[in-house]
Amino acid sequence: MMLLHIRKLFLVFGLMLATLAHAEVVPPDVLVKQITEETYVYVNQDPALQKGDISKLVEWAEKSILNQFDFNRMTSLAVGKDWRQASPEQKKLLVAEFRKLLIRTFANAFIGIKKEQRMEYKPFKLNPEDQTAVVKTLIIKPGAKPLDVNFSLEKMTDGWKVFDVTLAGVSMITNYRDAFTQEIHNNGTDGLIKMLAEKNKQLESKGRAS
Repeated sequence: MMLLHIRKLFLVFGLMLATLAHAEVVPPDVLVKQITEETYVYVNQDPALQKGDISKLVEWAEKSILNQFDFNRMTSLAVGKDWRQASPEQKKLLVAEFRKLLIRTFANAFIGIKKEQRMEYKPFKLNPEDQTAVVKTLIIKPGAKPLDVNFSLEKMTDGWKVFDVTLAGVSMITNYRDAFTQEIHNNGTDGLIKMLAEKNKQLESKGRAS
């Protein structure tokens, strides 16, 4: 009798945890708002970031918002059909290097944003059965054309994750695909890994110099 009672308690507790986990899933538009507003606030509170110190923004992003990005999928989409032929170790290195490059690309869209500039969020609708979504935003700059920054997300087991960001109509992912395909064709997957590593070193050196 006591064993049955304990089992019932565990069952109820498990259902409570499942309900709580489900309730904590953040909708894609809310998630994007959190990402962009946290970035906007951080940029505006540090004079060094206003002057273009991208290294500080990259360091902050690593610790705060990047767990909401699916870099594995982003890399596989950018590499395209050649992703299937890559070894597990090559995939690991590709993700690591492309991740660094994407972080800097994303940071560049926000670096130097002034307090008089603001984020605007376009109307968003999500159907219960949707597994992907696009959240459209604008960076409003007085006296200049607004910058479109749109986020593509996919619903994962642990919540919504960003798998692409489109800046001014240009996808961060597809923007690299042709170059990646050409590099693999010429020098193989290891050649692409080397190219990405060298590009990241150049960007890091440029960031330190500025």
